[in-house]
Amino acid sequence: MIISLLTIGLYAGLSFKEHYLIACVVMLAVLLAVLISLGIGFMAARRMGKTLTQMTQAARKMVRGDFSELIRTDSKDEIGDLARSFNAMSIELQNKIETLTKEIDEKQAILSGMIEGVIAIDRNQRIILFNSASEGMFGVSSYRALGRFHWEVIRHSRLNPLFQEVLETGVPKMEELILRYGGERILRVQAAAIPTKKGNPWAVVAVFHDITQIRNLEKIRKEFVANVSHELRTPLTSIKGFVETLRNGAVNDPEKSLRFLEIIEKHTERLNRLITDLLNLSQIERGKIEMDLKPVNLVDVTSRVISNFKETADQKGQKIKANIPPVLPHVLADEERMETVMENLLDNAVKYTPNNGEITVSAFEKDDGVQVEVADTGIGIPTNSLPRIFERFYRVDKARSRELGGTGLGLSIVKHIIETHGGKVRAESEVGKGSRFIFNLPKSPLL
Repeated sequence: MIISLLTIGLYAGLSFKEHYLIACVVMLAVLLAVLISLGIGFMAARRMGKTLTQMTQAARKMVRGDFSELIRTDSKDEIGDLARSFNAMSIELQNKIETLTKEIDEKQAILSGMIEGVIAIDRNQRIILFNSASEGMFGVSSYRALGRFHWEVIRHSRLNPLFQEVLETGVPKMEELILRYGGERILRVQAAAIPTKKGNPWAVVAVFHDITQIRNLEKIRKEFVANVSHELRTPLTSIKGFVETLRNGAVNDPEKSLRFLEIIEKHTERLNRLITDLLNLSQIERGKIEMDLKPVNLVDVTSRVISNFKETADQKGQKIKANIPPVLPHVLADEERMETVMENLLDNAVKYTPNNGEITVSAFEKDDGVQVEVADTGIGIPTNSLPRIFERFYRVDKARSRELGGTGLGLSIVKHIIETHGGKVRAESEVGKGSRFIFNLPKSPLL
């Protein structure tokens, strides 16, 4: 370049020295231009590198779920546009993730709050959803259930074909299952397929309803209707038979007609007791009977009831003992209903205690209330019958109970009256040694 400049200078009539100076100036200008370009390039590269470093760090934080860091830049070039686009993407991603997380939390809260068990399985029949109600139903935590085959978690022969059929056909199905482990329970399962966009099932959601209590209530209702029908039909059949016998000529025989009329009267009284007990029990259960709550002295109530049964007990050679202190805290109760409770308990004790047996009525202060016990030396109650002894019409020995004139409602009435007063009643027994019925009532706050 210098030689070229000198050559040009010579042709222009300049001296060599002038030519040389011009060449030096041009060279300095070029060198300065290069240096300035390099400086500008370096600064631009440095700014670009800093921006890219910030973007790299922000991207790493985004991977960890931290969208708080934004790229700071005032550049108006492509790097600035890239940084601003990156910031907008970060904010949009954060908003979408927050929205999605909120929706997931809401759905999780709904699933957790459901009393029904909800289980979802994928195409491979592995569990992908297992809510908290399912944990309680099947005794398995979601942590252990998720990812496993459903038959490894819920062992039931009818569940596998149910899931398989819904996966293959996509048609919802409903069945009732009986689980034997952890106590017998009846579950109604409703299974439906989750389709893909093309309509092919890729998963199944099953909702499990525990209908054990419903089925038990239905069973009790059916038993109740059957028992009432039987209890009404038995005396009515006898009454009808004796009435027909009297109409066919027995009425003319004074001895037979008197005996038949006594039998008819006995069955009529039984019917009257049954209907009265049914009405009383129904009214107590529905809360239709208003309790006249006031301070009641159980010493007086117990004494009156014992005296009413003294003659019947004496006929069987039974002794009724009262183990009650002269001073006992009053309870807040309906006095008439308390007499009904004591009458039913003593009536059972006298009926099911053999001749020359012993019955003890005890009452004493316990905790914040009064505990009353009616114990006998009777035939006792089998252990497997104790949980059902307070059910309507439940009898340990049906034939013996009817022979003794029981309606099967006495203990059920006792239970409902005591619970209406805020107390509790239970039974303890050993076959051949006797039974003990215990109830507690709160003290009266008025004394």
